[in-house]
Amino acid sequence: MRLPKKISFVNVLACAAKILKGDPCFYIATIVIGQRGRFVCATCHRHYQGKAATSMRPTAQRPNPQRPNPQGNAQVIRQNINAAWRPAVAQQPPPRVVATSAGPDIAVPSSWAQPGYSVNHAQYGAERERWAKQAYAVPPAETISLEITAVREGGNRRKGARGIPFGNICEGRKDVDARIDAPGLITLSLDTILPKIQAFATGFPWRQDQFVIRDGGWVDLSTHPPRQPYFYSQCTQATRKGLRAMTFKSKIFLLYVVVPTAQWEDYETWLEKAEEERFSMGSQSEPLFLPSATRSIHSSVQSSALAVASEPLFLPSATRSIHSSALAVAGTQADSLTISSVEAPSEAALSKAPVKRPFQREIASVPSSPPLKKMASANVGFRSPDREQLREVLQSGGTTDIDVRQMLTIQHENIEFFPIPTRPLSVILDDPKLHAAFRTDTELSHSGRLTVQTSTDDMLGVGGFKTAHPGFLTLLSAPEIPLGSRPRQKVAVKRPFYKKYPPGSSTNPINFSIGRYTISDELPKLFREANVLYWARSLLTFAYEYIDHCVANSSDTPPFHIPRLRFVEAGLALSHDHTQPGHKSKSLTMPRAGYLVEELITDDFIKYIHNMDCNPMLDPYEVGYEIAEFLACTQHIQFAKTGGLAFISDYQGGLEILSDPQVLTHPLVNKGKDDIFGDGNIERAVSTFEKEHNCNKFCKWSGFKLKIYEKLEIDEAETETD
Repeated sequence: MRLPKKISFVNVLACAAKILKGDPCFYIATIVIGQRGRFVCATCHRHYQGKAATSMRPTAQRPNPQRPNPQGNAQVIRQNINAAWRPAVAQQPPPRVVATSAGPDIAVPSSWAQPGYSVNHAQYGAERERWAKQAYAVPPAETISLEITAVREGGNRRKGARGIPFGNICEGRKDVDARIDAPGLITLSLDTILPKIQAFATGFPWRQDQFVIRDGGWVDLSTHPPRQPYFYSQCTQATRKGLRAMTFKSKIFLLYVVVPTAQWEDYETWLEKAEEERFSMGSQSEPLFLPSATRSIHSSVQSSALAVASEPLFLPSATRSIHSSALAVAGTQADSLTISSVEAPSEAALSKAPVKRPFQREIASVPSSPPLKKMASANVGFRSPDREQLREVLQSGGTTDIDVRQMLTIQHENIEFFPIPTRPLSVILDDPKLHAAFRTDTELSHSGRLTVQTSTDDMLGVGGFKTAHPGFLTLLSAPEIPLGSRPRQKVAVKRPFYKKYPPGSSTNPINFSIGRYTISDELPKLFREANVLYWARSLLTFAYEYIDHCVANSSDTPPFHIPRLRFVEAGLALSHDHTQPGHKSKSLTMPRAGYLVEELITDDFIKYIHNMDCNPMLDPYEVGYEIAEFLACTQHIQFAKTGGLAFISDYQGGLEILSDPQVLTHPLVNKGKDDIFGDGNIERAVSTFEKEHNCNKFCKWSGFKLKIYEKLEIDEAETETD
């Protein structure tokens, strides 16, 4: 008995028919990528074929007897195109080109038909890698910094000199991909330094293909294989977990663009020739070459010197004769100076004549004459110095009385500099990441060198808990702020201290010495000072934004001048000179000391408003009183527009730049915390601001729309009676 066939049920939306096993079944795919299709019956398949939205890919092309042969049409197309381009039939109308749906046959070169790569694909791998890096490479997360210097070959190699810098050409590049290879470093160095070299000697044809790019170890980068990171291995170091776990640390590397000796000699020759031509054009009255005649010059010592100076620059030694009597010692008169007949050389001989070294040999052939390099001018002034003045100068300049103690107080530090940014208060409030105190960001730091004059005699000032010393700041890469943008910039270096009294003596406010904190106690104090300056700059910017808004929207012009002040550009500098105690590796260092580096205020230092007051400290007749009134008005604006939560106090500095501020906050902000903006944050000053502040002409201007506060004055007579 035959077994019944198995029945397969398929959910078909069109007819919901049952398809038996072995019956015709058609697969219908969907247009949605990733979605499975379904099987339908023959009736549904014909239905889908008739739908307008259904597309069908033919598996084979059926021959059509009514369709013309495409091969014949292709032959006709080629003949018509060739006839259209023939010169003999150029004036005839172009033949009609008939195109078919199948397209013409195109003759493919036999070399293309061969399988595999050919010579046309020789650069395919390199080009594909280059375009892939540019199209799909993400911004590098691991970067290094470069210091590129232009030097020429030379220097005393015994003393370690491998090149002589010229033109003070030194450029820095930061955020360079740490995986850059040697060819990339060569291209980057030339693109950075070549414009500076061309500007150094405008007009000289430098041959950059002869320049050599070397690293700090004087290794030629052109000998390194391409597509291999050059500096990356020097930036990886082992972590504390073990030698297998490596971490990346950004570093600064030196590169030198070396000019070969032969090309530098060509440059010196070109420079001397240009100087000679410029000098000859400037002294046309004196002939460069003597005419073919014999001259006798009888003069005194001064006339003899002028005659020697008027000799030609280039004279063959075989054709001239100089009598020794004309070259006598100064103080005697020369008898005569006879020059034999000399023919002036032609222009062709001038162009071929050497400029530098043969000229030196000509000068050396006359030992008794001075080594004149250019024709001396006749109008050279000379004046003997005053004997008494010269005696005093020699007496003071001849002594070597150097203050060795002062020289030993100059301290040099290798630092990492963290600039303090200026952010408007609105930007801080809109960004949740900025709802914090000032923090050091390694990505925004700059390496450099700090020189501090630590002598107490040279100090700029001593405060209650900080000392200010003069110094010089030099950063390897130019920051976005003006501070550190030029080498050896004068700065004020501040550092916290505590008073050390002699043992057994009382705490005399005068008799004490300066003591320094340990690094663990010093860094929190420095960060607190930097944070106060960070928020003070934000609050002052907030006050100026309100002032500018009121002035722009007011119909009346303010009856006073609005001073424009700002706080100093500053940053935190951490010294990393010494290694961490007890650590074997010398590459891992910890901060040895910290400094608050500020731009130097050259004006007279003025205290405008005290920390415990909200009114000017100056009298109306003193210099800076109007600025003090304006700063008191900024306190009023900050207090009013922050809802009585904060304002700046302890205003002090110059006429345009302020320093050492203090931010005062309301007790609601502190909430029992003692470290809110340091020990100078006096809560009582904010709570009693409305009673203590006395509004001035700035506050009372109607354009600011501020509430007027009047300080309550207590009558002294009533106080005495009570």
